[in-house]
Amino acid sequence: MSRRVLSTGGALLSGALGVCSCGGGDGGPANPETPDRGTVQVDRVGIVSTPAAGETYLAGEELRFGVWLTSGAPVEAAGDVFLIFDLGLAREPAKLMDISGERLEFRYRVRRGDYDGDGVGIPAGELSFSPGASLRVGGADLDPNVPELLPLPEHRVFAHYAPGDPVVFDPVPTGSSFELPGVPNAVGCGAPEDLAPIVEAVLDGNLPRAASLWSAARQIGRCVILDEGEPAIFLSAAVAGHGGAIYDLVMAYGIGAASGGERITANWWTLANFLSPAP
Repeated sequence: MSRRVLSTGGALLSGALGVCSCGGGDGGPANPETPDRGTVQVDRVGIVSTPAAGETYLAGEELRFGVWLTSGAPVEAAGDVFLIFDLGLAREPAKLMDISGERLEFRYRVRRGDYDGDGVGIPAGELSFSPGASLRVGGADLDPNVPELLPLPEHRVFAHYAPGDPVVFDPVPTGSSFELPGVPNAVGCGAPEDLAPIVEAVLDGNLPRAASLWSAARQIGRCVILDEGEPAIFLSAAVAGHGGAIYDLVMAYGIGAASGGERITANWWTLANFLSPAP
């Protein structure tokens, strides 16, 4: 995963019944075993969930992966079966939770601190099994090989904060790569469509354009200077890419100063680097 930091990161499953009682634990495989390869194989893999809003999963949302087999014969699973996937630095696998015909469904709940700016993917590898676990299709062992799924930008993850977390707005950090002439504070806008062009102009090194966009948006009341250190509430996030760089926008409910000096309490989009946990 490439990220430019804007310092501005057993149970039994029956395919015939389509019922899963895999257990509710979140732990991954302990001393995983690889069963003998069978004639039934994994045909393809995909992500079958969607983020609650936009293209970014937040803490507490569920990632669901589909694994399609080359046979629709009845599937039996003993013990716990896991799918390894790429989510930044997260190392917890997704767990088999449901079978529907030839499709296996693996699930993972996004945890606080998870982050993936490029998008979730699946590396080429094998399914993992807890000791003694197995997957059999039509009475034969399943070949556990899994094909690669490249990272998908529409399945990015931002869980540095959870919705409802108290936060504060910070000024632009010293030495930030995001600077606007004459604007020493954190900036916020009413919509990501207002803020993203300003950020991307900075990423392009076009500070005059960034300053012009910012000035025009603030004059018509679409952007503000955020009050530093004032209590705010984290609500949502959007991870985006531009010119090979990844940048994180977040929405928080807090106070900002408009062009006329009035202070407005509303939902503001800003750079994630401009937020920090409330003291």
